[in-house]
Amino acid sequence: MCTSIKNLWVLKFSIVFTFLGIIPAFLVAQQETGLITGKVYELIDGENIPLTGANVFWANTTTGTVTNGNGEFTLEKIAKAKLLVASFVGYEPDTLNIEENPDVQFILKNSLQIRQVEVVRRAKTVEFSMLEPIKVEKIGEGELKKAACCNLSESFETNPSVDVSFTDAITGTKQIQMLGLSGPYTQITSENMPDIRGLSAVYGMEYIPGHWIESIQLNKGTGSVVNGFESIAGQINVELRKPETADRLYFNLYGNNESRVEGNLNLKHELSGHVATALLLHARTQHVSMDDNNDGFIDKPVGEQFIVLNRWDMHNDKGWESRLGIKATHVDNFGGQKGYVPEGNNGLWGMQMNTQRYEAWLKLGKVSAKKDYQSFGTQYSGIFHKHDAVFGRKTYSAQQKSGYFNFIFQSAIGDTRYKYRSGTSLQYDQLSETLDSIGFIREEMVPGIFYEFTYSPVPQFDAVAGLRADWHNSYGLFFIPRLHIRYAPFEKSVLRFSAGKGLRTASIMAENTSVLASARQVVVLGSENGKPYGLDAEKAWNFGANFTQKFRLDYRDGAVSFDLYHTLFENQVVVDLDENPQQVHFYNLNGTSYSTSFQSQIDYELFRRFDIRLAYRWYDVKTSYFSGIQDKPLISKNRSFVNIAYATRKYWKFDFTTQWYGSKRIPSTATNPEKYQIGEASPSFFQMNAQISKEWNEKFEVYIGAENLLNYKQQNPIIAFDEPFGPYFDSSLIWGPVSGRMFYGGLRLKMN
Repeated sequence: MCTSIKNLWVLKFSIVFTFLGIIPAFLVAQQETGLITGKVYELIDGENIPLTGANVFWANTTTGTVTNGNGEFTLEKIAKAKLLVASFVGYEPDTLNIEENPDVQFILKNSLQIRQVEVVRRAKTVEFSMLEPIKVEKIGEGELKKAACCNLSESFETNPSVDVSFTDAITGTKQIQMLGLSGPYTQITSENMPDIRGLSAVYGMEYIPGHWIESIQLNKGTGSVVNGFESIAGQINVELRKPETADRLYFNLYGNNESRVEGNLNLKHELSGHVATALLLHARTQHVSMDDNNDGFIDKPVGEQFIVLNRWDMHNDKGWESRLGIKATHVDNFGGQKGYVPEGNNGLWGMQMNTQRYEAWLKLGKVSAKKDYQSFGTQYSGIFHKHDAVFGRKTYSAQQKSGYFNFIFQSAIGDTRYKYRSGTSLQYDQLSETLDSIGFIREEMVPGIFYEFTYSPVPQFDAVAGLRADWHNSYGLFFIPRLHIRYAPFEKSVLRFSAGKGLRTASIMAENTSVLASARQVVVLGSENGKPYGLDAEKAWNFGANFTQKFRLDYRDGAVSFDLYHTLFENQVVVDLDENPQQVHFYNLNGTSYSTSFQSQIDYELFRRFDIRLAYRWYDVKTSYFSGIQDKPLISKNRSFVNIAYATRKYWKFDFTTQWYGSKRIPSTATNPEKYQIGEASPSFFQMNAQISKEWNEKFEVYIGAENLLNYKQQNPIIAFDEPFGPYFDSSLIWGPVSGRMFYGGLRLKMN
C-alpha cells in the first residue's frame, strides 16, 4: 500500500514538473518579439546563393547585424524606421521598404568584375569552434580512421584528453578516463540522449561500432543542464551515420593476428525527398585462444558479437523533423584458463559473459518558419539490458529497464543576444542484480525541469547560465547549477571558464566487474536507508579554465591550448582495494576526494600535409580511504603524447602515435604471501601505434597497422595464476598492456 502511494506521488510530481516546463515555454512562444528576419543572397550565374557576413542595418542608424552561414539575419525593429539596407564589400548595396516588402529578401550584385579565385582549405580531423561558450572537440571521420577504431572504446587512441586502459587481465574490456576519473563520471550520450550508463557503464562502449560513428563531440567539465544532471568529468556525444548524409553503401572488413575478424555493412535508401532509412550491421568473432605470457590464462576472451541498427529520418517543408532508431545487441564471450569451455570446464577457472540489449529512440521537433532561432523538440528512449556472467565460482546476473523523456524549447528574448532553452525531463531506471546469493534491487524515477540562458552582447563575449531542479525518489530534491563563460580578447584567442555541479548513482557492481575476476570478497558498507546499495548519491563540483590561441606560421595554421580543471567531491562511493587484498570495500566518502588536471597541447601543420600533435598531461587525484588520504590507484600522474600524420597527393596516409605513461600507484598487497606480492608503484613505459592506408577514387581504401610496437607488457598481470581458486587470485591490478604486439589489416569500400 505504501509503495503504491509513493509511486502515485512520484507520478503526480512528474506531471507537475512536466507542465511547469511546457507551459512557460509555450506562453513565451506566443509573445511578439519585435524582431524582423530575412535573407541576403548574392547573384551568381543567374542563381541566388546565400551570402554570409553581409551587413544589414536600418538606414541612418547604427543599429544592425550580419548574416549567418545560411545568409539569414534577425534584427530588432526600431520605431518609425522603414528603410532596411544590406551591403557587402564588392557588391552594390540594396535598400528595402519593409512596409512595402514584408518578405525581406535582398539580392546583391557584384559592383566590379574580378578574376575567379578558388580558396581551398584542408579540413582538420579534429576541430573546435572559437565562438562557442563551451570548448568542444569535434573528432571527425578522418581522425577515427587513424586507427582501427573497432568500437567507441578504441576511438581515442590518438586523443590526448582521454586515457584508455584494460580493466583487468581476463575480460579484455577497455575503459576510458577523463580528468583522472573513471569512465562512468563522463556522461556518454548518443545523439544527445543518455546511452552508456547503469549496467553498460563499462562494457557499453563496445556496443557502438567505430564504423557506425560519423563524429564525436568531446568536452571536459560539466556540460549543459539540457543534457541532464550526471555529467561530472565531461561529456562524450556520439553522432551515428545518418540516412541523409551517409554513403549509399559502406563496407569495412578488419582482421588481426589474434584471430579477431570483424565486418561492418551500412546501407541507406531514400524513399522520397522527405523520408530516408539506413540499416547498419556489425559482426565480430574471435575463436583462437592465445596465451603469450604462458600463465595458463588466455590473454583475451573468445566469442562473438552481433549488433544491428535500423534508423529512419523524416522531415517536411513546414519545419518538422523526426528521427527513429531501433537497435539490438548480442554478445557472448568466454575466457579464463586455457582449455576452459562453458559446456564442461574440467575444473578449470573460467569466465563467461552473455549480454542481450535492445534499444529504441525517437526525436521529434519543429523549427519556426518565421523565426529560425525558435524551435522545440522532444526526445524519447527505452532500453532493456540483460547481462549474465560467471567468474570462476562467482555468478553475476543483472537486468535493467530504462526510459527517458526530454522536452526542449528554445527561443530569444527581444533578439538573439538573449537566447534561452527551457524544458522538462524524466529519467526512469529499474535495476536488479544478483551476486551469488546476494540481491540488489533499485528503482529510480527522476523528474526535473531546467532553464538555460545565453547572453551574447558582443561577438567577443558569451555567458551561459543554467539551473536544473530534479527530484529523486530516493535522494529527494536537488539543484544543479552550471555556468560557462567565453571571452575572446583577440581574433584568434579565446579564454573560457566553467563551473558546475553533477550528481549520479554509482552502479557499483556493473562499474567494477573487474574485481569480480578475482578472489576478492565484496563488502558493501551501506545502511538500510532505502537508497541504492544503502549508499548516498555521488556529488561533485567541477571548475575549469582553458585558453586557446590559433596562429599562422609559414603560411600554415596551428593552435596551442592549455586546460586546467579541478573536481571536488561532496560525496563519492569509494572503491577501496587497499584495506585488505582479499576484499574490496564500497563505502561513502569520509574525508576529501578531488582530481586536478592540467593539459597543454599544440597542433601544427609542420609542412604540407604533415600534421603533428604534441601534448602533456598532469594529474593529481587523491581520495580518503580507511588508511588515510592517498593517490587514486592505477592512474598515471604524467603522460606525454605525440601524434604524426602525413598524407601524400596520391592518397597514401601514414599515422604514428607514441605515448609515455608515468608511474602509477598499485594497491597494497603487503599482507599476501611473498610470492603473491607486487610492488607499490609501476614502472613508466612507452606505447607506440602506427598505421598506413591507401585510398583510390575516394571509394576504396586498404589499411595495415600495428599496436604496441615495442611489445611492452605487464609481467605476471594475474596474481596467483597458479592457484585460481585460492584466496590470493587477482586479475584486476592492471597498470599496463596485458597483450603484446598486434598486427591488423582491413579494407573500406563505399558507394554513393
